[in-house]
Amino acid sequence: MTQTTGQVIFRSSRQVTVRVADEEWSCELRGLMRRDGRGTVVVGDVVTVEPDGPGKGRVMKVHPRRSQLSRRRESGGARELVVAANIDQVVAVFAARQPKLKFGALDRVLVAAAYNDLPALIVINKSDLQLPAQQRERLDVYPRIGYRVLEVSAEAQQGVDRLRDELHGRASVVAGPSGVGKSSLLSLLTGLELRVGEVSHANEKGKHTTTAVNWYPLPGEPGADAGAAVDTPGFRDYALWGIEPPHIAPLMPDLAPFVPRCRFSNCLHLEEPGCGVIAAVEADEVTFERYRSYVGILDSVLEQRD
Repeated sequence: MTQTTGQVIFRSSRQVTVRVADEEWSCELRGLMRRDGRGTVVVGDVVTVEPDGPGKGRVMKVHPRRSQLSRRRESGGARELVVAANIDQVVAVFAARQPKLKFGALDRVLVAAAYNDLPALIVINKSDLQLPAQQRERLDVYPRIGYRVLEVSAEAQQGVDRLRDELHGRASVVAGPSGVGKSSLLSLLTGLELRVGEVSHANEKGKHTTTAVNWYPLPGEPGADAGAAVDTPGFRDYALWGIEPPHIAPLMPDLAPFVPRCRFSNCLHLEEPGCGVIAAVEADEVTFERYRSYVGILDSVLEQRD
C-alpha cells in the first residue's frame, strides 16, 4: 500500500489520531513504538502512515522533530515526558486568582521553554479578579526582563483577540496549573466545546479537565495555516528534565548577564565568594523574589539527582 505522511493530534496508550490532509485517521502503533512507552510518538510528531482501510492506518516511522517541550514524569520513576513536538512557542497560562498565581511554577515553565529554545508568552487569565498588590508588583518585573505578558479574561472575553493574534500562524503548547482556565480560553480560540472544570475554593486547587495532550488547529482562511493550540493536562508543579544545575541561571534572562562575573566557572550562586549573581541581588539589579525562585528551581534539580 502507498504510504503517506501526517501529524499526530492525539495519543492514547495503543493508538494515535493522525491528521492526513483534511482527514483524521485512527492509527495503530507498531510493536516497538508501543513497547517503548509514551515518549516514542507524541502529539505534534510528523509520521509516515501505511493505510489499513478507510480512515485507518499504522504508524511506520516518526520523522525528526524540529522542536519539543519536555518535563519530568510525575510518577513511574525518573523519566522524560515529551509534552509535545514540532511547536513554535510555549504559552504559560496562570490565573490572577482562584487558583493563586505561583511564580515558582511559572518560572519553571519559562526555564523549560528557554532550555528547549522556545519563546514564551505569559498569559494571566481571570484578570477581572485582579491581582493582589504584592503579586502585581512581582508580575510587573517580567516585561522589564524581556517576557511578553498578556492579561485576559475568558469569563469576560477580554483580551482574547490579542491572544488570538499572538497564536496566529504558530503551533503553541499551552501549559499551566489545573483550574486556571486553559480549556475556557481554548474554547474561545478554537470554537470547540472543551470540557471545563471548577476550582475547589477550600484549597484553591483546580480540577484536571484535560487528561491528554490534544492538538487543535486554529480557525482561519481556507488553505492558510492559522496555527494550532496544543492543550496539555494541568500540573501541580512543573518538574524540569535534562537541565544541569550550572545551566539554570543562564536560562533566566535577568540572572544571565551576571553569570560571567562569577569568580568560579562552576558557581551555583548560593554562597560562593565572588559570585556575580549574588552581587547583582545585593545591588538590586536582580529582584530578591526572582533570585529566591532560582534557588527553588536549583534545589528541585539537585534533589532529582540524589
